[in-house]
Amino acid sequence: MRSLILASILFFSTDSFACPMADAAAFQEAAAKVAAFEGTKATFVLDGMTCGSCSDTVTKTLNESEGVFVSAVDYQSGKVEIAFDATKTDITKLESVLVKTGYKITDKPS
Repeated sequence: MRSLILASILFFSTDSFACPMADAAAFQEAAAKVAAFEGTKATFVLDGMTCGSCSDTVTKTLNESEGVFVSAVDYQSGKVEIAFDATKTDITKLESVLVKTGYKITDKPS
């Protein structure tokens, strides 16, 4: 019985099992911050993200990158929105950061 309770706690406390609606709401909130940013922005689409943990990994990696102010990542659509300082980074560097996360870029800014 204890094993069942422990397994249930672990299952429901893991980000990758979070509610997709909550993930969508978190993306909308982060996307609003990107939209409100007065500076350079870029939008990419990634292929291969399957869960909230995937989008958390991409978000963390981007937010730790030099020049990135804020990012919004939605694993359901693959959409990645980034607000960044164009004097410290550029589209090519952002693409490199995204590729290093292990996901394929299927759409990028022109």
